[in-house]
Amino acid sequence: MATLEIQSVKKTFGTVDVLKGIDLSIEAGEFLILVGPSGCGKSTLMNSIAGLEDVTSGDIHIGGTNVTGLAPKDRDIAMVFQSYALYPSMSVRQNIAFALEIRKVPKEERNREVERVAELLQIGHLLDRKPSQLSGGQRQRVAMGRALARHPKIYLFDEPLSNLDAKLRVEMRTEIKKLHQRLKTTIVYVTHDQIEAMTLADRIAVMKDGEVQQFGTPQQIYDDPANMFVAGFMGSPAMNFLRCELQCVDGGYAVGVTTSEGSSYRLPLVHGDNSLQSWIGKEVILGIRPEQITHVIPHKDNLDHVARFSAKVSVAEPTGPDTLVLISLNGQEVDCRVDPREEKPVGSDMEFMVDMSKAVLFNPETEGRLL
Repeated sequence: MATLEIQSVKKTFGTVDVLKGIDLSIEAGEFLILVGPSGCGKSTLMNSIAGLEDVTSGDIHIGGTNVTGLAPKDRDIAMVFQSYALYPSMSVRQNIAFALEIRKVPKEERNREVERVAELLQIGHLLDRKPSQLSGGQRQRVAMGRALARHPKIYLFDEPLSNLDAKLRVEMRTEIKKLHQRLKTTIVYVTHDQIEAMTLADRIAVMKDGEVQQFGTPQQIYDDPANMFVAGFMGSPAMNFLRCELQCVDGGYAVGVTTSEGSSYRLPLVHGDNSLQSWIGKEVILGIRPEQITHVIPHKDNLDHVARFSAKVSVAEPTGPDTLVLISLNGQEVDCRVDPREEKPVGSDMEFMVDMSKAVLFNPETEGRLL
């Protein structure tokens, strides 16, 4: 395993700037996830780390060595692709051993390594099969096994689970997490799936339009998003964004909300400071996650950061452990998470409790953070 340093990396295709000066640094053994929508530059950055793309400017260091000008074979990396990229005419055993054979590793050592990897990934019973005889999940394990047999400095995973069905993706996600915890290897992993990012990463780089919007731990990015893009991209369902007027109340700050029935309420802001003075009476965007708007929980009712309001239920979506309830505030749809035993019928009024301790404010023009 090795450290990874990406310094001011830019990549231009013709007149299009695909990467606009990327700076990232991870420690040896960390699991970094590059996440973002299609076209944000995450795969280009991955290919630049691998040496499959030449960068226009900037430097990439692996294990303290500048590898920017090195060919892929000289970077000591292993890559797992979305398409598996297995050799169809070779058995599983031969696929895993192929890279070792190219490197002139002695046969006995190759066989030991294949057996080690097969045991690690629980594919020992598949070693004599061809890829066409395997399921999608089994093929992905073989592709991972081929990479693991190499003992490289860094592993690169390029959307490895996107071809799998939903249930298998969850299972494979768990396997990759276990694998990293067991081997303590340095991994860079590309995905557009924010749930994969949240569950797997030590740190996440959220990308948009060739730039890193935020770089931090999953919890930092979820609880303390740098802007509206990050806040809306990370989380399922996404964070609610409400256009509200900022008010001054008893020396503090609050935002006003109005239900579809015309009832008005004030929601207090817990962490407001003097920087908000100039926004009093102006429109701001309140960001609040669905799980912060719930049914009334009696033991939380008197807390300073909690507010209550009543609104009509327009849609209810049971998910098992909780129900997603859709209401309207300030003419906008708002998702809430409630206990299934507490939900009210669609069309009826329901009492809600809002935990404002993690509420955030955004500038409606720049979409950057105000609070």
